[in-house]
Amino acid sequence: MRYDYWVIRYVPDPIRGEFVNIGVIAGWDDDWSFRRVNNLRRAARLGGSPILTSSFLRRIEEAIESGLESVESSLADHRSSFDRGEVEDLRTRMNSIVQLSEPRPVLAATSEEAADLAYELMIVDSDASVSHRSRTRVVHRLRDAFELNSELVRHVARFQVAAVGSQETSVDFAVRDGIVHQMSQVWAFDVKNTRHLQTQIQAWNYLLGLLRDDGGRLASRSGRDIVSIPRDVEVNAVFTSPDNAAGEAQFEIAKEGWERLGVQVIPSSDAGLIIEEAERLLQDSSRT
Repeated sequence: MRYDYWVIRYVPDPIRGEFVNIGVIAGWDDDWSFRRVNNLRRAARLGGSPILTSSFLRRIEEAIESGLESVESSLADHRSSFDRGEVEDLRTRMNSIVQLSEPRPVLAATSEEAADLAYELMIVDSDASVSHRSRTRVVHRLRDAFELNSELVRHVARFQVAAVGSQETSVDFAVRDGIVHQMSQVWAFDVKNTRHLQTQIQAWNYLLGLLRDDGGRLASRSGRDIVSIPRDVEVNAVFTSPDNAAGEAQFEIAKEGWERLGVQVIPSSDAGLIIEEAERLLQDSSRT
């Protein structure tokens, strides 16, 4: 499917025309995602003057941060009704040091994948780019494994929304046949700044806690094709291994929560086990 993406740029002096890409917005219709750099130092140093002090650099960073927050809050405040017109209006209004580029097309399955692809292509961010690339690679590898299995492929749904009441979270893969038998989500811990990752995991775990109590429902992002999720559904957390202390600490916290929720914690190198288990679950279901 075609999505559009807009690059968020730091432009300290429009006359010089120099800029640094610091984030992306990607979406189409009612499916939108936002990515931003974790470290603004590269943007703050644009110009390379050796006389800039740390405090002055910090003030520049704060100005950029303020611009990014306005983008993020606008997306969050209007998420249910956000559309291309909203982004174009935002682009018109953002004419200070943080600006939006013209839209460009990208082919992807969801806005999250579109944002990941655009981010990897357009952004230099030593803290975050590794995580986005590794997560995208694992998601694509799992997708290919499901698609190569003729018994599973028609039962697999990608990038769905799991919900309990008004609470929702994303699901990378769901295996279903009347009900949902298996859900799998990919997490990348090879990142220096774990703030955004921690928030995502907390929200995902909260929804799983509700689901374990009451069951839930699974639907496409458009809200169609709703399938029930039983309380005892198999849930997999597929992870890429952390490569630093911050990632290791966050992984231990996440693993503890997943174990309490009955989540299978699977390294990305063993993701093939998910395919085997999905086959077994469907076979057991067909015999009952």
